[in-house]
Amino acid sequence: MRKFILLSVMAFSLGSLTACDGRHSTSEVKTEIESNGVTTVKTKTDENGVKTESGLELSHYAVRAALGQNPNTGGYVTVRNIGKDDDRLISVTCECAEKVELHTMKMDGDKMMMAPMPEGFEIKAGQTLELKPGSNHIMFIGLKTRPSDGDTLSLTLNFAKAGAVKIEAPVSNAPLSDASQHSGH
Repeated sequence: MRKFILLSVMAFSLGSLTACDGRHSTSEVKTEIESNGVTTVKTKTDENGVKTESGLELSHYAVRAALGQNPNTGGYVTVRNIGKDDDRLISVTCECAEKVELHTMKMDGDKMMMAPMPEGFEIKAGQTLELKPGSNHIMFIGLKTRPSDGDTLSLTLNFAKAGAVKIEAPVSNAPLSDASQHSGH
């Protein structure tokens, strides 16, 4: 049985921020967490007459436990764009590391090549972004705390339209299999 827990319902009305032309901005955000580990975010905005409607489902989120003395580790999430408009994952923050980057990863023969994606990843309406082991991922650089198997880390994913979304990511030695179980998929 699926249970939904309302994490937060926030309605922001910036009211009549009257500029010379009398336009105003409003924003409404609703965030829910489903008990099986899927976070759903829906945002409707009307900024100066430009209306957007975004919706995201975040699942399969996890962070790899820090291995040995490695000062870095990886993080993973699947983001499905269920909204009408494209969105972009532009950054991730976590107090556990000095720096957090979004990375691409590909194999060049037998050599693994990683590169930061400072512009983030676009998620077109109806499409899914998978950040997973051996592929595009989140990179935690200069760990301040060493995440261990069984821990949970607070991450903030920053989207161009949906804004900041906070999740609690489980830490695991085998994040792909644990993340699958965590989100019920």
